[in-house]
Amino acid sequence: MAAETQYTANTGMVAISTANTNLDGTGTLGTVLTAAANGTWVKRVYFKATTNTTEGMLRLFVYNGTTTRLIAEIEVASVTKSTIDETFEKAIDIDLSLQSGDILKASTEKAETFNVIAEGLDWAYYSSSVRPESTNYTANTGTVLISTANSNLDGTTGTYGTALTAGASGSGWKGCIIDSITIKAIVSTTADGMVRLFVQDTGSGTKLLTEIAVPIITKSSTARSFVQQINFPAGLQIQAGYKILVSTELANSFHIMVDARDWKYPA
Repeated sequence: MAAETQYTANTGMVAISTANTNLDGTGTLGTVLTAAANGTWVKRVYFKATTNTTEGMLRLFVYNGTTTRLIAEIEVASVTKSTIDETFEKAIDIDLSLQSGDILKASTEKAETFNVIAEGLDWAYYSSSVRPESTNYTANTGTVLISTANSNLDGTTGTYGTALTAGASGSGWKGCIIDSITIKAIVSTTADGMVRLFVQDTGSGTKLLTEIAVPIITKSSTARSFVQQINFPAGLQIQAGYKILVSTELANSFHIMVDARDWKYPA
């Protein structure tokens, strides 16, 4: 019998109500969901107000045990509930694989109460009898903060942040599939500039993969800071041990989130 992926629902829920204007992960955050041993696939997150709302912002973060990274901002509309008017609600398809122990957190810009519900799925594998060609995946969620200006395109000169390291071949990993990379500004205003992504091999070879133009955007309590997600529809496969490096043209601060999965085969 081939290995079968077995899913277990992991429904995260929390109520948040303490005002928090910060984008760097400080201040009061609510814990929505914690990822399981092989990882947890977060499909969708629901937000539902239980009070009247004013224009503001909801934010989602990922905490990896050391650092907290902003991954999304959701605009809140001004809504007054009544017997025939529903309170504010929003659902977003997040489609994010969190690695073991990662925690999805949430905050609210205004001191208004929201329920946050995450639709998650933990995965495991049937292990009693497997074929060697069966593929096992483990989430590899990479994050980094970049803020030092670097105008170079050679991948070696200046300052770079390591956003992801693929599982090492010595540990049995055959490579890493990158589904998406999210770039999220955590400054009040971004200037016209550039964020650059590089691929680095296990030696010293580093090559520029792509550039992302950053426009002038000023955040407020009702306007999101700059964000862009790069999707790889068929997955970007990189070799075991390779890295994704990131730099910023200007000294603006960005959280980088890489949604990826290492793969190996049962012995």
